[in-house]
Amino acid sequence: MHDFQVVVTQAPPFTVVTLSGELDVLTVPRLREQVAPLLARPGTRILFDLEKLRFIDSAGMRVLIDACVRTPPEGGDGAVCGLSGHLRHLFGMLGLIERFTAYQTLADALDHPVDIRRHAAPLG
Repeated sequence: MHDFQVVVTQAPPFTVVTLSGELDVLTVPRLREQVAPLLARPGTRILFDLEKLRFIDSAGMRVLIDACVRTPPEGGDGAVCGLSGHLRHLFGMLGLIERFTAYQTLADALDHPVDIRRHAAPLG
């Protein structure tokens, strides 16, 4: 059973995309459907909140990578927060540490937003 959920909210300076459940090849289309319009808006700062994400496969990772790399160049950027120990390890193994700004929690991201075009916070 796939209990994946994606919720998009505004929490300036970010558009927060909260993921919960299992993100895999079967649930990826729902995430893409929600993220595509965000990528089309200039200046969008997407923050993926992964705190409630229990599982992610390679298809799910591809969507996150694509979204954070393809955010609009006119002031947009992408970030993640709420990485579990397993996800931190996975991001490290895949060499993604330099590609994402990572925050411990959503509160940290909102309290101390950084522009990834100038600064990349360490994962972990």
